[in-house]
Amino acid sequence: MESSELQQFEPSEKLLKKAMNRAVAPAAQTILDAVAERLFERLDLLKAAPSRVIDLGTGDARHLAQLQMRFKNASVVGVDLSLARLQHALLRRRFWQKRPLLVCLDADKPLPFAKNSFDLVLSNMMLPWLCCAEDLVAEINRVLVRDGAYFLSSAGPDTLIELRQAWAKIDDSQHINMFLDMHDVGDLMVRSGMADPVMDTERITVTYSSLDKLLDELTALGFINVLNGRRRGLTALSVRQRLEAHYPKNNDGGVDATLELVTAHGWSGVPKAPPGEYHFDIDQLKLR
Repeated sequence: MESSELQQFEPSEKLLKKAMNRAVAPAAQTILDAVAERLFERLDLLKAAPSRVIDLGTGDARHLAQLQMRFKNASVVGVDLSLARLQHALLRRRFWQKRPLLVCLDADKPLPFAKNSFDLVLSNMMLPWLCCAEDLVAEINRVLVRDGAYFLSSAGPDTLIELRQAWAKIDDSQHINMFLDMHDVGDLMVRSGMADPVMDTERITVTYSSLDKLLDELTALGFINVLNGRRRGLTALSVRQRLEAHYPKNNDGGVDATLELVTAHGWSGVPKAPPGEYHFDIDQLKLR
């Protein structure tokens, strides 16, 4: 497949940022909250409490608050692509809560942090929406201290499979991202310089009272079609009605949405070198 053809399957950074800025995070984030719970369980693998933490893709900072409670002596920084969502995070903060440290990220630029400056980075469902995921993970590796940890969650290929199949019965346009499988995410981490990645996958079924409720939550979270190859224009009411007709109903008359959850963690390794540059650990060199 030619590079121009492959490009249609990639997310548009411009559209992604626009979607995130328009999104108003709902009080109940069924999908993200379910994933965050499982991601936080993996933090038990840490041998020592971190002192500097990044919550990458913090959104409205609800999970940042959980990190602050878990690591009370740590400095926790929330980073997101959307300035609007960060502003919303400040508005929803309760008066007794510590004011969060928030940074707006430019997706096509390096992380605005010094080398070896954080012990732990978490990203909850951020990788699936980036076309430069490998560059971002390389940046994460750069800002981590020696033996620093990166914990992430992502979406596997069967995520929203019911919605993908329903759309396939209507047209052949791209409506949903092409998500990386568990092995692809592991390879990406290794290529980015991370060491000893450990991967897990799990299928989660999230239930909604109607297809509209599912689509509304995806829109509210900014998880809409931002692929370069998407069909332009608004979805007509008749098309949405056909989509609902093709989407399977559960026994209660609602709809189920599959999330193929990929969780992983790895440790900081040798930073990814620019083209033509090679890095070696001096301890590995042997003298004759």
